[in-house]
Amino acid sequence: MAAKQTTDRRIEIVAPRYEEVTIPIVGLTPLLCHNMPEAVKLQMVLDREQKERGATKGKKRKEAKSIEQQFADACYIANPDAPATNGRYGFPTSGFRLACKDAARTTDMAMTLAKLTFLPLVELVPIHCCEVRTRIDKVGGTTPGKPSTACVRAEFHGWSVDLPIEYDADFTSLEVIVNLLQRAGRCIGVGAWRPACGGLHGRFRVGD
Repeated sequence: MAAKQTTDRRIEIVAPRYEEVTIPIVGLTPLLCHNMPEAVKLQMVLDREQKERGATKGKKRKEAKSIEQQFADACYIANPDAPATNGRYGFPTSGFRLACKDAARTTDMAMTLAKLTFLPLVELVPIHCCEVRTRIDKVGGTTPGKPSTACVRAEFHGWSVDLPIEYDADFTSLEVIVNLLQRAGRCIGVGAWRPACGGLHGRFRVGD
């Protein structure tokens, strides 16, 4: 019986060509921010656990916060020493990456691949704007037994950010990333009440 011939199958992987670039993002409609502080997230988890255990007796009543405090809680702080319209507040870069993922539905690119086209180099980018407003909206009230509540959020007019990213030039190109961001800015948006959520806020374009 002849011996089986074996071949040396070596897997070779070419070294990636990572490129870094900063993409200017210019807002087309006001950006609406509604951050949820970690303390609030933790309290929601505790409230849910107590409800599941039926431990509702003796629950402390939540103290009402001032509008100023609710506005502060809704903001992402990038640089507390900077002016309000020039970098004090920030926005999560993950929002732009997820917007690109959703925008892939309008193209032939798979959503999983769209999410891999670039990686933000920072978590928050400072917001530069013409004006910051306190916006109060009535939310909820559509479910029986659950009354509507007032929601305080930060609204940025004439806003822009500089988005620093890293991408694999062997996997994609800067042109693909820019075109994907352009689509994401028009039909998906970022922040609260964006087009993807039925609103008009948070639309943007890639700047020059």
